[in-house]
Amino acid sequence: MAGNVTAVSLVISGIKSSTFPAFYFPAENIESFVDIHPLHDMSLQAFTLCFWSKAQPTGSQTVLSYSTQERDNELVVTVGAEVGLWIGGHFISFPLYHRAQVWLHYCMAWASQSGMANLWLNGAAGEAKSIQKGYVSQAGGTLVLGKDRDTLLGTFSNGFAGWMTHVNLWSQVLSPADVRTLALCKPGQLKGDIIAWGEAPMTLFGGVVLESDTSCQ
Repeated sequence: MAGNVTAVSLVISGIKSSTFPAFYFPAENIESFVDIHPLHDMSLQAFTLCFWSKAQPTGSQTVLSYSTQERDNELVVTVGAEVGLWIGGHFISFPLYHRAQVWLHYCMAWASQSGMANLWLNGAAGEAKSIQKGYVSQAGGTLVLGKDRDTLLGTFSNGFAGWMTHVNLWSQVLSPADVRTLALCKPGQLKGDIIAWGEAPMTLFGGVVLESDTSCQ
């Protein structure tokens, strides 16, 4: 499918992270997604994914999807009516009580050793849930924003519609203090070691629009 849509390589050299644009995924364009080249491999025993998004609180909309040849849902995070997390083909969800299309800051963290996953919303910790204790994700897959990849069929589904920015992925669990710092937009923002917003190479497909980032205003 990717071969049928227009790709635009996003040149990030010379762009300060403070002025790096937000990504807008038009609701009417089901082919919009962003391919990411991670800065390190995706064999993970722990992670934290943080991002700002502004989307309708309906359905299941994929923010980040990591799939391998063996498994589509190796690591998937969704927003919408709830916040969903897939790890190694297993799924859990967290309730989302916001019902307006406003900017929200999310951090999802998981550690294999304990099997516990935590969701922070706007810097506040929610209920912890158990998933895939002892699991290690597989390297060598495909990492995208805005779509869930069906590896077998080569198609995309569960599209994200709205704005997304400051997407960072770490290979460790961040401290609550670090999460709050990110949610409060404090200067000297932390950057992920796997996805660093404004630094990790990205390719835009299918009409993703670059717009001014208003998440921290």
